[in-house]
Formats: sequence, C-alpha cells, structure tokens
Amino acid sequence: MEKSYSRIFSTVEFTKLCWCFGRKAKRSPFHSGSMWDNYAVYVEDLVKSYGSKEILKKLCMKVERGIIYGLLGASGCGKTTLLSCIVGRKRFNSGEIWVLGGKPGEPGSGIPGPRVGYMPQDIALVGEFTIKDAVYYFGRIFGLEESYISQRYQTLHTLLELPPDDRFLKNCSGGQQRRVSLAAALVHQPELLIMDEPTVGVDPVLRDRIWEHLVEITRKENTSVIITTHYIEECRQANKIGLMREGRLLAEESPGRLLQIFDTDTLEEVFLILSKRQEEGRLDDISSYPVADDQNNCMVEMMPYTGSTVSVTSTVATMEIGHGSQDILTTKDKRRMPRKRLDGNRVKALMDKNWKQFYRNVTGIIFLLTFPIIQISVFVKAVGDDVKSIPLAIVNDETMATSCPNFDFKGTAVPYDDGCHFSNISCRFLTYLDHPMIHKVKYDDVESGKQGVMRGHVAGVLYMSNNFTAYAEKRVDKGKDIEEEDLELSEIKVWMDMSNRQIGQAIKYKLIDLYRHFQEDIFSDCKFLPGFAKYPVNVDFYYGHEDDTFTIYMLPGSLITIMFFMGAMMTSQTIITDRHDGVWDRSTVAGVTSLEITLTHFLLQAAVTLVQVSLVIITAFAVFQMEYNGQMWLIFLIVFMQGICGMSYGFWVSVIASDHSMANTILTGIFLPMMLLCGLMWPTEAMPIGLRYFARSLPFTISIEALRNVSKKGWLITNPGVYNGMCVSLFWTLLFGLVSVYLIKTKR
Repeated sequence: MEKSYSRIFSTVEFTKLCWCFGRKAKRSPFHSGSMWDNYAVYVEDLVKSYGSKEILKKLCMKVERGIIYGLLGASGCGKTTLLSCIVGRKRFNSGEIWVLGGKPGEPGSGIPGPRVGYMPQDIALVGEFTIKDAVYYFGRIFGLEESYISQRYQTLHTLLELPPDDRFLKNCSGGQQRRVSLAAALVHQPELLIMDEPTVGVDPVLRDRIWEHLVEITRKENTSVIITTHYIEECRQANKIGLMREGRLLAEESPGRLLQIFDTDTLEEVFLILSKRQEEGRLDDISSYPVADDQNNCMVEMMPYTGSTVSVTSTVATMEIGHGSQDILTTKDKRRMPRKRLDGNRVKALMDKNWKQFYRNVTGIIFLLTFPIIQISVFVKAVGDDVKSIPLAIVNDETMATSCPNFDFKGTAVPYDDGCHFSNISCRFLTYLDHPMIHKVKYDDVESGKQGVMRGHVAGVLYMSNNFTAYAEKRVDKGKDIEEEDLELSEIKVWMDMSNRQIGQAIKYKLIDLYRHFQEDIFSDCKFLPGFAKYPVNVDFYYGHEDDTFTIYMLPGSLITIMFFMGAMMTSQTIITDRHDGVWDRSTVAGVTSLEITLTHFLLQAAVTLVQVSLVIITAFAVFQMEYNGQMWLIFLIVFMQGICGMSYGFWVSVIASDHSMANTILTGIFLPMMLLCGLMWPTEAMPIGLRYFARSLPFTISIEALRNVSKKGWLITNPGVYNGMCVSLFWTLLFGLVSVYLIKTKR
C-alpha cells in the first residue's frame, strides 16, 4: 500500500549546544514548537558510569533532523554505550537525552518502539532464522502488514544483495549477516536510523551503495541517521561528524569544515590533532571551531553550522507509502502511542521466533525429549534395589570337615525336609543362605577368612563353632539356665566389613532375617507353639509393604528434581542465548516489552515441560511398572508444577548470570546441595533441627513429600500434606519470577 508522510520543520538558530548549569529550561517533550523538535537527538551533560569507572563524561551532542551524523572514535571510547542510552536500553547517571522531541522510555515517545531503527554492533539475530524470517520478524514486531513487509523485503533484498531467502543466518558469512541486520533495521522506514559499525566486512562497492541509500533517505524521506564506523574516511559523506575520545566529543562539525580548519587532507589527521590537544589540555585554546567550555564541559558552537542540511528551512519531505494525509497522520500517531504491555502482533512474532529456534535445533530437541527418559530409566534400574552376589566367607568348624550332604557352595542347596531334628544344624542353616544377595565362599578357618576381608576379597566372615548343633540344642532346652560359655558357642558369629555401610547393613539384616526363617521352620517341625520363634514385636504395615525397595522411596524425589533442573537448564540457556546474541536488546529497542519476551518464552517452554513430564511419568509408571496408589492426574500436576518452578528459577539464573559458563556454574553448584537437603536420598528428620527447617524451605523438599503422600499413601489434594507442597511450588515460582523482573529493570 502506498502512503505518504509530510514533515515540516522550521529553522532555529542558536549559538550554544549545551546550556550551562542553572540555565536549563524545563519543557514538555511534546511541547509544540519547542527547541527539541528541531533535533533527532539532543544530548546534554550526559554522564554514565559503571561502578567507579566513568564511561561518558558530561557529553553533549546534537543531531539535526534529516542529516547523516557520523560518530567516530576508537573502541572503548563509549560510542556503543552512548547509542544504548539514546535508544533507551541503558540508564544514565545524570544529564538529559531528547530523541525525536521526547525522552526515551516516556509514554508517547515511540522510543523504544517503531520510530527508531537500530542496528547494533553485534549481529543480534536468531541463527535459526532464514534471511526472510529475520526481516519479517522485525516487520511484524513493528506492526506492519504482511503485504507491506513483502514489498519492503524485495526492495531491501535487491539493494543490499541479500543471500537467498531460505538460507539460514548461521550459515551466512559475517558480511552477509551484517547486511541482513541492516535490512531488519530499515524494513519499517524509521524516522531515526541508528547503526553501529554497519559496514564492517562489507564489500567496498556495496558499502558505497549503502551510503548512497542513506543519503537518499535523508534527502527524500527526511530520515535522521547516526552511524558509527571504523572507516573514518567514509564519513566524508556524512553531513556532520562527532569525534569522540575517552567519553567526550572533541569536535562536532561537518567533515569539510574540519578539513578546512586544520588544513589536512584526511579526517584521521584531524582526529590525531584533536587527540593530542586533548592530551595536552589545549582544546580550549582554539576559537575558530567548537571548543570545550570550562564551566559545563560541553561543546560550544561559535557560529551557526553551515553543513548542507543543518539549516533546515520550511520544507516538505514526502515519503510514498500511503494513500493520503489521513493515513499519514494515523500511522504517525500510532508510532507515538504509548507501548502496550501486551500487543498481539508482537506476541505472535515472538512465539514464531521461539518456535523456529526450538524445532530447527534438532540436537536440542533430541536432548530435551530423550534426556529425561534416560535419567528416569537409569534411576529405576540402578538405584534402590537390593544388592546382589556379595561375597561372604563361610567357616563351619562343626561338620564341613566331613560333609554337608544338602549343601553345595557352587549350586543350589537342597533343603532339609526330615522334620524335627537337631543334627547338622549348621549345614541346615547354610541351605538358607542360597539367596541372590549372598555369594558363599568357603574358607577353612576364621583367620584366613578375616584376611580375605582385609584384602577386599569378601565382605564378611560367617563362623559356626565345633559342636554348634549340640550347643544350639542346649540353648533351647536349658533356656535361662544355660551357662555363659555354652551360650557363646551356640551363636553364629559374623565379622562384617562396614566401610560400605549400605552393603554391610544389607547383609547384616538379611542374615538375621534368614536365621529367623530357619528357626521358625525348625520350631514348626518340632510342634512348638505357633509364633514361639518369632520376635516379640509384631510389626504390620499401614502404608507400603515389607519388601518395598528403596527405589519406591526415592522415586518421587527423582521425578521432581529431574523436572526442576531440566526446566531451569532449558530456560536459562535459551534466554542467555537470546541476550548474549543481542536478540533480546534489539527486540526491546523495536518496542517489545520484557513481559512479552518472558511470557512467550514461558508458553513455549511450558509446552515442552508438559511433554517432558508426560514422558517421565509414562516411563516410570507404564514402562517400569512402578507402584502408585494415588490419582495419576495429581501426580502429574505436582511434577509439572515443579517443572514450571524450575523454569522460573532458570529465568532468575539467566538474569544474574553474565554468560552460559556462569549459568552452568550456578546450576551445577546448587544441584548437589539441594539434592542432599531435599530428602531425596536421606530423610530430613535425620538432620539437625536448624538445617531441617532450612531444607524444608527449599523449592522442592515439601513437594517431594507431597508427591510421596500421593503416590504411596493415596492422599487427595484436599490433604494438607499434598496441597502444602503445591503451594510451596507456586510460592517459589512467583518469587523467582518477581525478583527476575525487578533485576531486569534495575540492571539497565
């Protein structure tokens, strides 16, 4: 659609660029006919510091409308910081900035927003975008119609000699990527175009074409252009240049006039002369060009600027993009309207970006969908089951020298079935050791068995003395009247290696349990009263079973921690990538709000988390048939809420971390302490009281208990032991989210 703009400017003559202290006028940014309306950018006494280091030192700068302004200076002099302040991405310590008649960030200024086109020094584009995707993304961010974006894309494709439409940006050269970046900044024909090093790595012929286009849009469309470059001499085509060094402007003039003043052939010589004079403190000795004013440290222009486009007379600049003045005013008004916190076009564009980033990263998809399955599978198969084939030395001084007819060290023992008798009791007991947990190893004497333990060959030694059967019979017959020596000889002695407590305890309790079964069988054969051989404590189970493995206890904690840290890792890596590549900042300059970025990331990653939770639930309960007693939807909900909580935590990590390495350090550094404290591997009841309260305040400790109450006890959502865990998840999700938003606002 063809539209046209009319822009009318009046000439304002003045002699000073910056007003001194105490003489600043307080004007509304949109005051009709105000001084600021004649400038695309007006900077006064700007100070920006990072800690104790001052980057911009009471800098003053003016960019008239409809000119090309070249900002020149060495790396580190503050150019990029200055541009970031102008577009509203960084806060400054003091001073004032006016852009297109308003202050950046104020309602109605349109900045950040569609009035400015911004090409940062970095590419700041999504590598998974095609060439066409990149330009269309920013066109949609600016609210342009698809037909108009298509028209602009074709024009820019020809002008900038862009690569083929379907080529991915990550497969383009640096020069090609910069051309696409420039196209993204030009797609909506902004009133102010800001470009940071746009021609680096660009073919010289194409560089000339870009400059011709910049000259054309300033002349025909009255667009204002600020450009920084390392190629100082190419700025001869600019209407005005600012020479910047150590956070200050050394001079601000037209290239021709600077060359005339210093009687040099190149701008580099001009810059060198000014830099030396700054070092010597002699800038204020010159009266024939802008000098540093001692009182306010601003550049004072001693006579009106005579560049080709500075004195703008009452001129009408038209731009053919509409049908009539009514359309023009409507579009212009829209550009000045305050940004909505949520805009449908921007949200759709961001969702499209996030989705393409996700599904075009095949390796990332495989990792995100398979890693949770691998984790839960490894856990179920490797953790919590009984130990197996633990070598145990057997020393039997009673009858092993002759024979144990029903016992074989290498095979399965044949159990005794000849009823009540007290002969070869030791051999009969050994038949009960035919258990998967125990691997029986024959030793001839106790000392050699102990040596086997010391050398790590066996985990323990089981010893039965000579005439063990006789003394065991005495133990039963005499009861309390048995002598102490006989009592000792009737015992089965075991020496265990307890350096591995889990294995040592498992064998210990298994031997006690096997002996109980052995004794119960003998007493039953001998017609003793039922239960005579049992322990005098009868333990029954209200929840669970006696033979439940430790896997059942650890499963709820494993499900929750897997999803929490998967959500944290996924979110932190995605957002840091966007921020590190400059996509976040560039989108924000284009008018996207932090709320929209956060919301769209949340929606996509919540969908991914939904799939991941489904996969781990299916793997645990359908594939591996893990037992559960509660409602499956409630199990799913608790795990999903922890995945969302992990996403919120990852968002917080992405805000405080400067790069991927720092984020990974934070995530991995907090992982083990939280695992140890959350009750996954050991009950919190075993901790000191202070540490216990701290552990229960962590994001998923109470949630693990809630999931355990549902899966093992079958409790409903109305039980405090369930909904408390869900409330804790919600609390931490909101806390991480709110703190992250606050830090985003304060870190600018």
